Parts: sequence; C-alpha cells; structure tokens
Amino acid sequence: MMQVASFLPLFLTLSAEVKRAAAGPGAGQNTWERFNKLPYPYDQAFLYDTFPDGFMWSVGTASYSVEGAFEKDGKGLSVWDTFTRGGNRKAMGDVGSDSYHNIQGDIRALQQLGVSHYRFSLSWPRIFSNGTRSSYNERGVAYYKTLIQKLKEIGVQPVVTLYHWDLPDVLQRLYGGWSNPILVDLFKDYADFCFETFGDDVKFWITIDNPFVVAWHGYGTGIMAPGIKNDPDLPFKVGHILLKAHAAAWHVYDERYRPLQGGRVSMALGSHWIGPSRSRRENRAALPACQCSLNSVLGWFARPLFGDGDYPQCMRARLGPRLPSFSRAERALVNGTADFFALSFGPSLSFQLNDDGLKQGQREELDLRMLLYWVRAEYDDPDVFVVENGWYVNGNSRTEDPKHMYYLKRFIMETLKSIRYDKVRVIGYTAWSLVDGFEWYREYTVRRGLFYVDFHTPDMRREPKTSAKFYRKLIESNGFPPLPENMAASGVFPCNFTWGVAANSIQVETAPSRFADPSVYIWNMTGNGELRRLEGARAPPAPRRTPRCADYATVRRQVSQLQRLRVSHFHFSLNWSTLVPTGNASHANASLLGYYRCFARELLRANVTPAVSLWHYIRDKSSLPAPLEARGGWRGPDTVAAFAEYARLCFRQLGAYVKFWITLNEPNAKKLSYEVGHNLLRAHALAWRAYDREFRRSQGGKISLTLHADWVEPAYSFNRHDVDPANRILDFCVGWFAQPVFGDGDYPAGMRSWLQQRTTLDLFSHHLPVFSPADRQLVRGTFDFFALSHFSTTMVSDVMENPYSFEALLEVHYIYDTTWIMSPRRGSPVVPWGLRKVLGWIDSKYKGVPIYIMSNGVDEDPARFKDSLRVYYLYNYINEALKAYKLDGVNLQGYFAYALTDERDPGFGMYGHVNDDYIVKSSLHHYRNIIDHNGFPAPSASPQQCPLPQPCPGCHLFSKRPIMGFLSWSAPPSSSPWG
Repeated sequence: MMQVASFLPLFLTLSAEVKRAAAGPGAGQNTWERFNKLPYPYDQAFLYDTFPDGFMWSVGTASYSVEGAFEKDGKGLSVWDTFTRGGNRKAMGDVGSDSYHNIQGDIRALQQLGVSHYRFSLSWPRIFSNGTRSSYNERGVAYYKTLIQKLKEIGVQPVVTLYHWDLPDVLQRLYGGWSNPILVDLFKDYADFCFETFGDDVKFWITIDNPFVVAWHGYGTGIMAPGIKNDPDLPFKVGHILLKAHAAAWHVYDERYRPLQGGRVSMALGSHWIGPSRSRRENRAALPACQCSLNSVLGWFARPLFGDGDYPQCMRARLGPRLPSFSRAERALVNGTADFFALSFGPSLSFQLNDDGLKQGQREELDLRMLLYWVRAEYDDPDVFVVENGWYVNGNSRTEDPKHMYYLKRFIMETLKSIRYDKVRVIGYTAWSLVDGFEWYREYTVRRGLFYVDFHTPDMRREPKTSAKFYRKLIESNGFPPLPENMAASGVFPCNFTWGVAANSIQVETAPSRFADPSVYIWNMTGNGELRRLEGARAPPAPRRTPRCADYATVRRQVSQLQRLRVSHFHFSLNWSTLVPTGNASHANASLLGYYRCFARELLRANVTPAVSLWHYIRDKSSLPAPLEARGGWRGPDTVAAFAEYARLCFRQLGAYVKFWITLNEPNAKKLSYEVGHNLLRAHALAWRAYDREFRRSQGGKISLTLHADWVEPAYSFNRHDVDPANRILDFCVGWFAQPVFGDGDYPAGMRSWLQQRTTLDLFSHHLPVFSPADRQLVRGTFDFFALSHFSTTMVSDVMENPYSFEALLEVHYIYDTTWIMSPRRGSPVVPWGLRKVLGWIDSKYKGVPIYIMSNGVDEDPARFKDSLRVYYLYNYINEALKAYKLDGVNLQGYFAYALTDERDPGFGMYGHVNDDYIVKSSLHHYRNIIDHNGFPAPSASPQQCPLPQPCPGCHLFSKRPIMGFLSWSAPPSSSPWG
C-alpha cells in the first residue's frame, strides 16, 4: 500500500545523512560534489521546521550608515566624511537615519521585531576624535552607554562591532590609514578602551567588519573610503595589517577581560558563493577554480584565523612575493584568534567581485547553505554566527518591500537546512538592516532597512516594512513550524474518480500502415532471433479483408501507451484547421474525420474514455481555418457561426464514441482582446446549446470549456487590502470567462469597474463588451462541469519594483517566492498548494460545481528519463487535490496529468521520445502507482472496495501472443476502415 507520508521523508532523510568529512584546508572543495548528489528536487523543497532552542535572532546596523551627527558633540571626521565630499559623489551620510538623535525610535523598532540581539558598530572617531585616547570624547561614549542601557532594559543583547569602515580621518591623513603598521597598536588601544568601558554588558564582539571590502575596495579599487587605488599590491599589505590588528585586539580581550566578562570575540568575514560555469561533465575540473575563488575572498582572512595561520596556497601560488608573509611568531599570534565564525553574506557581493579575476572564470551564485557547509568543512566545524544577511529594494520604495522579504525567507530557510540537514553549527542569524540608511557607494539609491525612514522629514520616523512584519512573525515562531495544511494527507478518491492524461494533440496517419512487405523471411528462433529474407521468394496474394482501425500503427502505439499508464480517460484536441480547412463544415476532411473516429473507437475498446477538445488556443499561432483567419478570425461573427457548425459536425460524426467534450481549451489567454474573448464565449455557448438540444438525449455526454487557472497569491497579506491585487488578477484571468458561464451571465463587477476607471476620454482601448439580454441568456449556464488547467502559481503586489514585471493595466507587480522550486527549462514555480487554493476559490465562487483538472504538469529536461521533478510534482499536486476533496469539500471529479509524450508536448511527457523510440520515464510508474491506489491510502486503512471495470470488447487485439510466421497483404486503395 502506497502512502505519500512515507514517500517524501525518504528523500529528506537522505539529504540529512551527513558524514563527517576530513576537515581542514582544502576539505571544502568536496562541497560542490556533495550537493550535486543530493536528491533533486526533494532537497530543494521547503523545510517546515524550527531553529534550535536558544537560537540568536538579531538585526544590525553600521554607525556611518545610520547615526548621522557627523560633527556633533565632539565627533571627529571619518574617512567616509571626507570621501563623500570628493570626486563624483552625490550624497553623504552626514545625517543617515539620524540614530544619534533617535535612540528611542530604534529601540521601539527592536521591540516590534522581538529580536534577542542587536548588532551595531561603534564609531571610532566619535569615541576618539583623532583616533587616540588623547582625544577621548565623553559625549560620544555617553551615547553608546545610553544605547546599551536601553537595550538592556528591553532584554536585547548587544553585538558590538569596533570598526565598520569609518576610520578616523586623522589616522588616514597622518599615517596612510590601514596601510601603516602603526594602526595595529592604535586599534589595540581603542579596542582595549571599548572592552573596558562597555564590556560588562557585551557578550559578543566583532573587531573588524568585512576586511576584504576594506582592503580590496578601500585601498585597491578605490570604490570605498578612503578611495586609494593604483597600487595593486597595497590591498594585500592592508589585509595583513588588518589581521594583525584584529589578533592584537583579541589577545587583549582574552588576557584582560574574558575571565571577568565572559564574552566572545571574532572578525566578521564577508563572502560570495561560486559555482562551476561549465557543463556537468567538466564540473570536477572547475572545482579547484571555485575553491580558489572562495579562498581569494573569504579564505584570505579565514585561513589565517581558523586554518593553519597562513594564507591559502592558491593565493600564494598566484601572487608570489606580492603577498606578505607571516613570521612564525606572527602566525602563532594570529591563528585561533576567533571564538566563532562571524559570516557576512548578501548584496555587497554585487560589488565585492567586480573584478572578474576573483571569480576564476566561474559563476557567482546566491547560496548561503552551500557557503555554510563549505565553512564547516574547510574550518573544522566552528560555531557560525551569520552577522549580516539580507537584500535590498529600490531607493524610491516605501513600506512594501516584498523582494527583500522573500530574500530574507530564502536565506533563513537555507540557514535552517544547513542546521537540520548539513549539521552546521549555526548559532545565530542577523537580518540587515534595522533601518534604512546611507548605503555606502550606492548612497541612497537602495534601501536595506526592515524599517522605512523618510529622509526628508525632520523626525525621520521609523515605519515597519513588510519585511519587518515577516521577520517578527518568524522570530515568534522560531522558524517555520509544521502546520496541518503543510503536511501530506492520507486518503483515497471516490471509486468513480476520473484518472486521465492529457496531450495537446495526437499523432495522425492519413492511411493505414499495416505490414505490406510481400517478401518471405526465415526466422532464426533458436539463435540470434534475426529475420533473413529469402531472395526471389514472394508470399502468395493474401485474401481480401475489411481494414480495421487497429491497422493504424499510430493508433495501436498511442492506445498501447495509454493502457500501460492505466488511465481511464485521455484528453486530446482536434485540429479544426485541418479537419475543416475551408471553415465550412460541409467540406470536412473525411480521412481525418475517419481517423479521429477510429482513434476514439479503439480507446473505448481499451477501456479508455476519450475526452475531446474542439479547439485549443495556441499562443502566437493560429489554429483556425485559413479562410476564417483571413476574415478577422475570432473578431468576426463568421468564425462564431462557423465554430457552432464545426461543433455539430464533430458531435454527429464522433458523438457515438465521445461522451466528454470540451468546446474551447484555455481560451482565457492574456494576449487575446476583450472583443475576441466575447466572441469566444458566444461560440462556446452556441456549441453547448447545440449539444444540449440536438445530441445530449441520444448520446448522453457532457460538455463544458476548459479555463487556464493558475493561482495568484498576495505577495503579503498583513491587512485586507493586500489581497486586492491577487483578486484583481483572478477576476481578469479566470473570472473573465468563468463568471459569464458559471455565474450571472456577465463579466465580474470588479473587472468592469476597474476598466471603466482606466478608460478616460476613450484614449485607451480597454472597453469591455456588453452582453445583450439575449447573449446573456445564451451564455449563462452553458456548462456541465468546471474544467481547468493548472500548472503553477505566481505572487502579486501593487508595488512596482521592476518595470519589466509590472503590468500597468492592472497595476500589479509579479514576483516569485525565492524559496520555491523552479522548473529548470521554463523557470515555472512548482507550488503544489496553489492547486488546492484555486480549487477552493472556484468552489467558493460556484458552490458545488463538479470540477475536473484537465491538465496539470511540469516541464523537465527531455533527456532526464528519471524525471524526479515530475515525480515530485505529481505526488504533491495530486495530494493537494486530495486535500481539496477530503478536507475542503470540493466536488472534484477527476485529474488529468499533462502530458503523455515528449513528441507531442516537448518536456512535459511521461514517455520520452528519441530517434523514433519511446522511453518510459520514472514519472509514468509513479503516476500509475497513484492511480492503482486511487490516491494515498493510510497504512492502517482497509483496501478500498471498488467494482472492477467491465472487460472491453476487442482488447485482445493488443494482447501479446507468440507469432511463428509472417504473412502480409495489401488492401485495395478504395477500401475504407470506417465505413
């Protein structure tokens, strides 16, 4: 007995089995191969779980970015105060978000978030205006004491950074800044003062933030302050000094303050992630380059601290004497001077690696989980504190920042997986940043805050963004706890449930393709099984017989494929333009009509019910008869009338075999005009009325139309207005056709009012046609069931972040949840719960209507015959359909997987097609397994008692029997297999 509950965790368990690899320098290179072996796509599925007890939830800021008050109360100038006043800079951080004057505003924001820790940095020139104790600034120190005391009052622990890039400008002017070894002792003294002054209330210290940015861009590219460039060796000298300064500060704390204060000290190291840019066969050769890329950024500073006390070998090999050397004493001084691994990961990467040489010819990626595992392997499994992570939105955005929110969700999910699956010891996570501020070289063109700051108002009030609300909820839940709606359901569908498969079209032959070779062969039965033709011998003429539908090789093959799948129904579309090429139903293609009749007949003989669409909309391709297309296609009344006659033709000729009709398949395409949609509705209604009046009584079938119905989810739903954009899209995409047919005979009221508001002075062609009373009566109620196709889900908001994904007419911005699995070929999100939601939406609109899912599938590389993504898709989407049926009471009658073969529907098939061969994919076996069990029965459930299907007459035509010889004959050309 099959249970989905036991099927899914199997793959998750595999990904959780982490063998402890040999740790140490170079061990991280196994990371790429390890992740390549994880079971796809199960390892990428969303993990519903919580973080360990005591996990530290933090948020952070940097002093220059947010404090402001750049020359107030005795503060000295920093290199950033000077840097932003030179060159082509357009903005300065003189005010930032004015945290210096707004401690209470920041405290309120922290309380709203519910974080346990707050990472902020001390401004060295605010404490020592010229960088030394001689310039001690009491008012600057008082500001930080007040901040720490306020944090203590609300139960938030400080994580304090001594240096976040704002070096006292005096030290830069007098000594050349970090290029001078004198900075080691100056920084040591500054750190000593801070530990002594604030250390009783601080348990986590960061000495220096992201030394790579300081060295590479502050003293190499000149992008960051102090803007030094043109000396290619200087960044490595600066990096060397930064490491010594950090080590000196660490030793001060370790020797003087740790015994009393009990804190931990580290250096915040920023990194990117890199993946092989070559094909899979060459991945192994690219891995050393990936390893070296990470070593050249993260390893530059991490290996001296966490490794063997020296720089990575690939840096030494590449740079030679340009890279400074540690003496034995210096190595001993530096190595081991980190109590935890403080990791920074996020959008700073987009400028960290502007030098392509650092990428080593490989591809930069966003994968925090793989980076965390690399750190674990490379540096012997340290405690890891993610001290900076997040994303950004445009500078003109306000409180709605869904992009930032979903990147946070993605990174936090990757962190959770690294803990639960990869056994990385992550102890905390820091979202960046608390409030909007000055964003370094990007100035104010982007925003990274969880709280919106209006820089043009005197009080710079903090307003929570959608990302803040999300982060608060996540902290409250300590992650993503499993909920009943996220768990797989057990149960079965009713005995009469329809299990089908769909195809856009079927393969057609114009004449029977029976074996007609008159030669005589000898069959080597006991040897190699070959047939050897006897030269000069010919078989005698065969007796005449009436040709049969099974004489068509394509019929035999397609029916055999369906029998192997064990579906009860097959959904395919007729070709109107080929069947009635002139558009006049009295001039039908008799051969093609006969073939369709044969195909339907043989399906029935194999106990497969044909479900037939009369017309299938194909985007950007006309599927209308050419004469009708030339006369305006669906814009003209001729096509509407012609479709009704074409439908009558099909009902007359095929109705004896077809009892399941679809008039129009997915007519609700975005690119069709409202005028065309109006005529399509009339055409459907005329065809439905014709069947109802003229054929239903004698044929006993049912008929409807199929609507494309992907789900649309609000990007966020913190108040009732947040759902408006999603409802608008559903009205325009599904309600456009559904409401006239299944509802009141008119278009959705919201759709009509929205278009009326935007059609001013007839300058825009957004007119929605009006149904006459007769047409309204004609269209309304023309259904026997609700048929839908569903493939994916998207999200919408009314905030424009990217003009390319903003739909101006509906004023919605399309986005995706970055935690969703995406199909590799078309980039379609795999969101199983979207199917349940759309089924519930239809049921809420048209209560109790019978529903058939006519197409549901995902594209995958046709070369993948072990199509694991499609297997995952089928199990999870069908399980969501089961929830809709059992838990929500949706009147679900049937499910059709899409599609049968790659030949007709490339990338979607359960049969692969290579060089005229059909290969059974893994998904076929799994779908058949679901069909055989009629769903997902619980382990303890008794077998479902369903009546066996009646044996089909003529099924023996396709049964396998021994054949001992071959004779063939050719029927006269005038013979007809369909009489």
